Amino acid sequence: MDFVTGGTGIVGAHVIDALLAQGREVRALLRKGSDPSIVRRILEHYHADGAEQFERIQWVEGDLFDADALRAAMHGVEHVYHCAALVSFDPRDGRELHAINVTGTANVVDAALEAGVKRLCHVSSTAAIGGALDGGTGDETKPFMEEKGSSPYAISKADAELEVHRGIAEGLQAVMVNPCVVIGPGTAGRSSMTMIERVRKGTRFFPAGSNAVVDARDVATAMTRLITEGATGERYLLIGENLPYRKLFTLIAASAGHSAPTLLLPKWALELGWRAEALRTLFGGRPLITKHTARTASRAREYDRSKAERLLGMRFRDAEEAVANVAVFLEAP
Repeated sequence: MDFVTGGTGIVGAHVIDALLAQGREVRALLRKGSDPSIVRRILEHYHADGAEQFERIQWVEGDLFDADALRAAMHGVEHVYHCAALVSFDPRDGRELHAINVTGTANVVDAALEAGVKRLCHVSSTAAIGGALDGGTGDETKPFMEEKGSSPYAISKADAELEVHRGIAEGLQAVMVNPCVVIGPGTAGRSSMTMIERVRKGTRFFPAGSNAVVDARDVATAMTRLITEGATGERYLLIGENLPYRKLFTLIAASAGHSAPTLLLPKWALELGWRAEALRTLFGGRPLITKHTARTASRAREYDRSKAERLLGMRFRDAEEAVANVAVFLEAP
């Protein structure tokens, strides 16, 4: 029996898919009022018998702040995949980011220790990796260094890793994965789907920076192997391809039949943009761009994927394959 938090997210849903394909029994945490139908859609996207596979999932109602539900859900569980997290760069979400990403992780760690689970795989982020900016290359040995401009999201993911290390010190066997921007089928308007949906409508503009992307299928495959093959306390970067935003936007636009963007968004335009969005959403609504996303979009990032590649001996899909997979999902009747 395996237990998955965040099962309706892009990573969690793909982990569920990978576990079901291995014949594992899967139990997944579901917040009250949440709709798990996106998981059914994803399973049907990949498998002719996706609807039948969906029925194999044991959904357990609860959340990361319900200690009793977490303990009960982990009873008899061998492996825990902690995929639940809040991804937000809206400065108004700082308190919620800490609650979900840090306190929530602490609660999962405590429940896993009490339940005596064999191993835990925690989903962190490249946001918690240092050394990747402006000519550097981030790798697992480089710690996150909080700076004046660090986003609350990055800080929360780095602090969540500390909670995992605290659990390890108390006897928990755990590994951490640090995926970059995860590209895969998921709920509209959430995570990377927000960016993909916007660019698929067509755009003439692209930012100057670069980042890394990884296919959700590869994240799930790596996680289900690293939970047994990875070394306790180690981090593993999951990277499909380092690439400029211009190339990524071109691939996404082309997947919807649009021309490639040709106009560079200068830094001053991004600076004006996030300020205008802050004013527009002052009394409600979600900004399309924030200070952190604007400044991230203008900077170069690069990550070293060799550690996971060497250990697992797997080929990570490139951005074109990942984007094409999402396009097929979105265009399905």
